[in-house]
Amino acid sequence: MSNQKFDAGAWVKEKTGTKGMTVVRYVSEGSDSENVICKYADEEGHDVEGEFPEADLISLDDN
Repeated sequence: MSNQKFDAGAWVKEKTGTKGMTVVRYVSEGSDSENVICKYADEEGHDVEGEFPEADLISLDDN
């Protein structure tokens, strides 16, 4: 079992982005890299989910 960097419900953003997102769950694809499903609001304000590499995300909860 790998160590997950974020818990469900954690507030994160992409390292190069500005949009805050909520972690929904991890996706296991049998590879060394972990992907995370995050929920965020699109430009129209609708909640959508997207998949992001864990390594590309940073926590906003610590700030």
